Amino acid sequence: MKEKLLYLILFSFTFIYTTAQDISLYEQFNGRYDFTFVGNTLNPVENNPSPTCDILTSSSAELNLDSADQVIAAYLYWAGSGTGDFDIELNGNPITAERNFPLSALNTDGLTREYFSAFADVTSLVQTTGNGTYTVSELDLTDIVTDPLYCNIKTNFGGWAIIVFYQNPNLPLNQLNLYDGLQYVPPFISVTLPSLNVIDNAGAKIGFLAWEGDASLAVTETLSINGNPLSNALNPINNAFNGTNSVTGSNELYNMDLDIYDIQNNIQIGDESAEITLESGQDFVMVNAIVTKLNSQLPDATIIVDNIAKECNSGFVTIDYTVYNINSTEVLPAGTPIAFYIEGNYIGGTVTSQEIAIGDSESGTFIVNIPAGTPVDYEILVVVDDIGDGTGGIVIETDETNNSVTIQETQYVSPTLQEPQDITTCETDNGTNIGVFDFSSYEEDLKTSPTDVVTFYTSYDNADDAVDDITNIDSYTSNGENPQTIYVRLEGENGCYTIGEFDLIAVDCLFPDGTVTIADIAKSCNSRIITVAYTINNFNSFDILPSGTPVSIFANGEFIDYTETLLDIAIGETENSTITLTIPDTIPLDFELTFVVDDIGDGTGIVTESDEENNSTVTAISLLLSPEPVEPEPLIECNEGNGISTFDFSNYEALLRTTPNENVYFYTSETDANTDANRIYNTTAYNNTTDPEQVYVRIDNGECYTVTSFLLSTRKCPPTTYNYVTPNGDGYNDTFFVEGLRNIFYDFKMTIYNRWGNLVWTGDHNKEDWDGIASVEKVGAENNTVPVGTYYFVLELNDPEYPEPIVGWVYVTK
Repeated sequence: MKEKLLYLILFSFTFIYTTAQDISLYEQFNGRYDFTFVGNTLNPVENNPSPTCDILTSSSAELNLDSADQVIAAYLYWAGSGTGDFDIELNGNPITAERNFPLSALNTDGLTREYFSAFADVTSLVQTTGNGTYTVSELDLTDIVTDPLYCNIKTNFGGWAIIVFYQNPNLPLNQLNLYDGLQYVPPFISVTLPSLNVIDNAGAKIGFLAWEGDASLAVTETLSINGNPLSNALNPINNAFNGTNSVTGSNELYNMDLDIYDIQNNIQIGDESAEITLESGQDFVMVNAIVTKLNSQLPDATIIVDNIAKECNSGFVTIDYTVYNINSTEVLPAGTPIAFYIEGNYIGGTVTSQEIAIGDSESGTFIVNIPAGTPVDYEILVVVDDIGDGTGGIVIETDETNNSVTIQETQYVSPTLQEPQDITTCETDNGTNIGVFDFSSYEEDLKTSPTDVVTFYTSYDNADDAVDDITNIDSYTSNGENPQTIYVRLEGENGCYTIGEFDLIAVDCLFPDGTVTIADIAKSCNSRIITVAYTINNFNSFDILPSGTPVSIFANGEFIDYTETLLDIAIGETENSTITLTIPDTIPLDFELTFVVDDIGDGTGIVTESDEENNSTVTAISLLLSPEPVEPEPLIECNEGNGISTFDFSNYEALLRTTPNENVYFYTSETDANTDANRIYNTTAYNNTTDPEQVYVRIDNGECYTVTSFLLSTRKCPPTTYNYVTPNGDGYNDTFFVEGLRNIFYDFKMTIYNRWGNLVWTGDHNKEDWDGIASVEKVGAENNTVPVGTYYFVLELNDPEYPEPIVGWVYVTK
């Protein structure tokens, strides 16, 4: 009782949502063709009425064609539960899916289940193998079908099929359409089969490849075409998908169907589409492929362009074309129109001259005039079965979408030649009218494209025939005709060419050629007066350069002075001279100095020369300035004795430098500074020799220098006492030393007292420093060192700057 209840619950499930791939047209065949199926299931038994969770990994089937049948296409489909196994074997040959059709179904139990179908083109394998056994192996769905997710609701399946299309000369002319995808029921699906061209419905049939149909589930399972239910001996009207194979007559093709139906009374002549509907009240069926065979006797016109002949600048092209009637089931009638378009505009047309048999063709030629204004690169469109308005033709065809061919074309147009300029050169000798000419630059300059070819000729006929071109174009000697005309041929990569011409002119060139060079420029610091040495040349000339030839001088393009040559300058000779120039204050320190020979100051010359373009020379000038002087601050240090001290003025080197290229040096005299002699190097610890002392500074930029100075002086600083005396003769602190006292304060007086105020010692500038021996008040034995202890001193400097005595203490120890 529980098992029966479970059975009822499992089959009450309904699939409420899917993601699938709709059935659509995949391929069409027209001719004396038919189709058959070969395939097998991997399910050992049907899933109903009891669930069976076993599945095979391989199975076999037989292909049996007549001896006159020739395979033209064979497509392998395989399918099953789960997301897919896309690498299998067919007769031991590895097969990988080229296309696949996934399907996701959401059941009312809230669970989503995946199913798949895969496709591979196996035409060559079937053509080679022919009739016999076909085995699919390595299709392993074991883990999936044993999963309760599939097995418990009995949608565990696997299988394969090959749809074979074949040709036989004894067959009528048919149109075969293959539609594929993956759609499922329940409850209902509708599939529209387009691209039908029904001429005669005799022998019309339709075949189905479907998965997961169960013979024991026959709940309103109806297959209809155009509203008419289909059935045959294997497929009852209420159980269309029931595990049967119409080719073999088997009813043990578990969980898949290879069914073929006669539909000649269910489709009408002239139909362009058919509506397939499938309804199922319970059985979960997936339709994978549908094949139709209809008697469809129609031609199929196609066209190719075999060749386009064109001439340079002709304004027309000659098109060789071929019209085909290949993918057809009827002859293409004579008079089928052919239209020609350029850049989308109809130009003209023609028609086929005779009927074109099935699989045959007809070639023709048509001259197309290219309209004015058409770009050099343009598009030619040729359409068969087109009356010239782009809306279609007069012939009904099996395929109305393959009638045209588009060609990207280029007009053969001669390149545009920029008329070359005439070339003038000197005669090789006076009165010869002969010159040596170089027009090699024209070989590149006259090109309009890098692939152009430029050649030169002595006659128009040679240029037109492209014979006897001039080869020595860099040193061509004219023939005595003056001028002599040279013809130039500019040829593009398409062979089109243009001819132009230019003249070679030989002229009398017995002229001087004045040039100028600047030899030297003398400048002074802080002066705008410069002296320039220059040379006037008469090189590369054929005559003397006369005396009085003007020479003008410019600063930054501004005229500043004028001179002339003194003597006639012979051919190949020179004249040297100098001129002193004052540069105006309006001219910056850095400027360009220009000398121009044969120029009166306004760009005008008075001498005819062989070369009027080489008369000037330019040089950059920088006037010299001494560095700006910076007055250093005087330095004052403490007198170390006799007016001598130690000074550090090393920082003045950076302080006095105004530009990075300046050098700063120090001297004890102005003469040394001007001659750069006897530099002071110890600027960090310099001892003056006089008090005060003047130190001189030279700031040098490499061309000019400036000399400045600063003062070193000393002052009397308060003396410093050291409070520790050890009169033991070891050389350290043997006497009471006061730094900055002697040789500075010459009138000083010092007195030393013991702690009871008794005078112990007195001294002055004429007396040595106290050595710890009493000299005034005896303390202990006479002339003995005083006892260890602290003593007090009074230092009187007797100097107006320090009127008050200095009082302190000193400690005496052994």
